[in-house]
Amino acid sequence: MSEFEKAPLQKALAIEDRLKRALYVVGVIARDLDPLAQPIVVGGTAVEFYTLGAYTTHDVDLVCPSRPKAVEALERLGFERSESLRHWYHGELEMVIEIPDEHLAGDTQRLAEVVIDGLTVHVIGVEDLILDRLRACVHWRSESDCEWARRMIAIHRREMDWDYLLKAAKEEDLYERLRVLDPCE
Repeated sequence: MSEFEKAPLQKALAIEDRLKRALYVVGVIARDLDPLAQPIVVGGTAVEFYTLGAYTTHDVDLVCPSRPKAVEALERLGFERSESLRHWYHGELEMVIEIPDEHLAGDTQRLAEVVIDGLTVHVIGVEDLILDRLRACVHWRSESDCEWARRMIAIHRREMDWDYLLKAAKEEDLYERLRVLDPCE
């Protein structure tokens, strides 16, 4: 690992807040990627972001339009592929990253853009993340996902695009469950 690659690692190690450290590392990964191939934070880390830390997770899920380029960046930073071949682990950072898909289940125009120490990170839009949790709630009967969808709605009610959320919920047969979670709707 070159000195150029060690500097961001040392900076990441100095960040005590686990979520901020994870977002910073994603920013380091994104830094050298083409603007059209930027990784997008999804899954539990996105829930943690939108619930202001109320939800916690131990891995970072990314959607990367250019998985091979993201993998190269992970390797340069010292991440090693796990035996399952799905996860990348960095012992010193105590961080696991998974790239479950190359395509976002949502609208790329709705991404949240977060800047951590000058590095830009993209997070799935809150409406699309709520839809993701509603799918798990309805199709997998996951009550915890119902609860996290409800909490994100409560926190972000005022700034959400309700037209978008309601239209998508109706199209995916999630509307009735959304109404139960948010009787104010």
